[in-house]
Amino acid sequence: MRADEWAKAQDWIAETLAEQGIAATGPAVVDRVRPWSTTARVPVAGGQAWFKYNNAGSRYEAALMRLLAAIAPHDMLVPLAVDAELGWMLLPDGGPTMREITSDTFDRDRWEHLLRRYAELQRAAAPHAAGMLAAGVPDFRPHTVAAQYEKLLTDPYVLANLDAGKMAGLHEWVPRIERMCRRLAAGGIAPSVQHDDLHPSNVFADGDGGLRFFDFGDATVAHPFGSMLVVLRVVHRDAKVEHKDPLLYELRDRYLSAWTADGRDLAELRELCQDAIVVAKIGKALSYQRSLQDATEEALAEYGEGIYGWLEELLGPDVI
Repeated sequence: MRADEWAKAQDWIAETLAEQGIAATGPAVVDRVRPWSTTARVPVAGGQAWFKYNNAGSRYEAALMRLLAAIAPHDMLVPLAVDAELGWMLLPDGGPTMREITSDTFDRDRWEHLLRRYAELQRAAAPHAAGMLAAGVPDFRPHTVAAQYEKLLTDPYVLANLDAGKMAGLHEWVPRIERMCRRLAAGGIAPSVQHDDLHPSNVFADGDGGLRFFDFGDATVAHPFGSMLVVLRVVHRDAKVEHKDPLLYELRDRYLSAWTADGRDLAELRELCQDAIVVAKIGKALSYQRSLQDATEEALAEYGEGIYGWLEELLGPDVI
């Protein structure tokens, strides 16, 4: 963020707080800078607020957070203010995250609660898919994926970092991706918000079981079940279980049970979920590509593996 942009942001923060009757006790102080976003702490009477600025690749997050907060305010960190055009958000302090509460301890009950609430959020947001797309949220609905995948395989950065054998293997995946996406499109599950980085550090929690989701900078409008790619990998790591451990299948089914309430067959939902998990690897690669579109060489060296590395994941095993 340039100095002139930062000065303008400071004025916007001060004006917004004043309009809402919140007393600032000092200027915003940058807390973290990433190639895709900048966050700053804003000292206010009785605590702190947060300012977030997104670069072009994830600027839609501000508008998406505002939309989701209107749809499901009890499930979201509700912004104090949003400038969707600039990609700015002023956010209240959300308190501790689920990760901070549980530390290194795997808490199955909290995970089951998280998955149930997240599924409810996705189901509530599904009728608003058109609004999310209009707000600039990337379109990763199943019928769009194969073309995006083939285009990604021509990215010079991908070609420069994967050898001919791996590229050949990825090209062989094209018809398989097409088949999976046809099944997903025909499966009758409405596209919705797909967080794409759902884990305990992106969920605020309280002692009464309340949860509020945030950090939607990787989100897309997609098949909702793709969220299980990251979820199950994080559970696999945090619970210290092996691939294909029963716990992973049980938590997946806990999430899918939100759709069995509609009379859907669980076995069919499991098959769709497996396809969505595979397809979501492409979405992760595209997310890194978007986030790093204006990155420096140093930033690409640090984070660029996310682009081609997630494609390589197509060539390896899944956790379930």
